[in-house]
Amino acid sequence: MKAKGAVLFLAMISLAAALPARSQDGITMTTPVFGQIVSYQLPAGFQPRYEDANDHAYLQEAVPAGETVTNWSQMITMTGVKDAEGQAQTLEGAARVLAGHYQQACAETFTGTSFGATEINGLTGLVVFLGCGTVAPAEEGQDARSEAAVIVYVKSDFGYITVQWAERGPPVAARPVYDIDTWKPRLAQLLPIRLCDAVDGEAPPYPSCNAQP
Repeated sequence: MKAKGAVLFLAMISLAAALPARSQDGITMTTPVFGQIVSYQLPAGFQPRYEDANDHAYLQEAVPAGETVTNWSQMITMTGVKDAEGQAQTLEGAARVLAGHYQQACAETFTGTSFGATEINGLTGLVVFLGCGTVAPAEEGQDARSEAAVIVYVKSDFGYITVQWAERGPPVAARPVYDIDTWKPRLAQLLPIRLCDAVDGEAPPYPSCNAQP
């Protein structure tokens, strides 16, 4: 979801319904990002399709087999944001920026929910749900769509990372609703999320990180 930023308050509800037990399905992704190793679970059926990085941000995208990063029904995205100057001093501040992107794209059908601060595998984290009932086509020939995502924020030494699961569908007039039966199992498939310091000379798949309990 791409749009200019805006600030939005995210309503707080119980986290107990949001964070499930970890899942053993899929494969473990281990990626060096700004001197740390980011480890998370890529669900079965998804394939990495795109990677990009600059001095300030890292991006990794995966979609179901047969889909592309421009034409997808679901997408798993991992990002790393370098925040040495503390521009997003809290994870809540970073979440509001992304929420603003959604809100700008669908002011009438936007929804944003934060489950509040939490601990994810010993790390400071935050989980949010964002959605748009109707997103107008960005280019001629494209169709309107709905879009919703669960995003896990984790504080890192360099700033923060996000791991998100997004889904697109037909446009609807209503604001998307967090459905626990849909999104709780998806959250389970992304866990555990780990951040480890890179070890000199260690090559992928970075066993020192994934050997941790």
